[in-house]
Formats: sequence, structure tokens, C-alpha cells
Amino acid sequence: MLGKLSQKVFVQVYVLILLNLFFWAFTFIGGIVLGVGPALRVISELYLDSQSDYQNVKFKTGWQYFKQYFWLANGQFWGFAGIFALLAYNLFLSAQLTGFWVLLVQFILFFALAAVLVTGGYTLLLVSRFDVTTKNAVMLAIGQLFQNFTQFLLTIIGLAAIGAASYFWPGLIIFLTVATAIRWLNYCGRRWYAHINTLLASGH
Repeated sequence: MLGKLSQKVFVQVYVLILLNLFFWAFTFIGGIVLGVGPALRVISELYLDSQSDYQNVKFKTGWQYFKQYFWLANGQFWGFAGIFALLAYNLFLSAQLTGFWVLLVQFILFFALAAVLVTGGYTLLLVSRFDVTTKNAVMLAIGQLFQNFTQFLLTIIGLAAIGAASYFWPGLIIFLTVATAIRWLNYCGRRWYAHINTLLASGH
């Protein structure tokens, strides 16, 4: 039994390594600036396709996804990235000010940054999992965000832990970080996805 468990863990880690390497490959294929968004969409689609089976993680399939969603994924990624950058810049500017009210503003900005990051991740998984428009995916992601605030905090804590581990062990950025974040976001949203599936099955 221990041998089967070890094999299962090894295969799942191997899938994450493959996906992370694919992310960097497609990011560079897209010229970095136009590659990050499509690369995220590629590994999200491949992760959902794989069902933790490395034989289903194929570069050829990823290339098809890359071409299919290139412009759509770029629009979605840079939309969220632009909002995130604007909020981050305002947080930077607020650090130059003093006063109690500044702390309140910084807290709001920090919360907004976290919300945008998580909503962007949720949106990525939603458009990969369901046949929905970007607008509807964002609305579903916002609903997911506020449906369970504890789950939102847990998502942030997990992403922060992945980020901290990557900071102390930079090699993870190449081999595991991005794919692990996708896996974590998918895990955190499993109940919401089940809820959406139930609504779709009932015709609502």
C-alpha cells in the first residue's frame, strides 16, 4: 500500500513538473509578454485534461490550446494584470504617506490586490473548465470569492506559502511553482465547481 501511495505521489509531482516546464516553454514561444497568459491557459487546460496522468500531458495538445486561446488568454491575463499593477502602484504611493488613515487605505489596497489575484486565478480555472464567456467567468469568480470568505483566506494562505517556498528555493520557479498554484486554485474551488455542475444539470 505504501508503494502505491509513493507511486501516486511521484506521478502527481511528475505531472506538475511537466506542466511547469510547458508553462515556461510556451511563455518563451509567445515572446514572454504575449506568452504568459496563453501559457497559463495551456497548463490549466492540460491539468484538467490529465486527471493526474502524465500520459495525457502532451506538448502537441498544449500547442493546440496555445494557438486556440492565444488572443483570448492574453486579453484575460493582461486585464487582470493591469488592474493588479494599478493597485500595486497605488499601494507603493501610499507608503510615502503617514497617518492612521493611510493604514486603512493600505489595508483596503492590500485586500483588493489579494482579491484581484485570486479572482484572476478562479477565472482561469472557470474558463478552462466550463464553456463560458470571459464576462460570465469573472462574475462566477467574484461569486466564488464572496461565497466562502474562509475559503478565500485559505486560498491566499496557500498561494503565499507557494510564493514563500519559491523565494527560499528559486529552483521551484522553474519546476513547480506555477503548476502547483494552478493545482491549489483548482483544489480550493472544487466545491464551487460542483455547485455549478449541479446548476447546469438542473437546467438553471
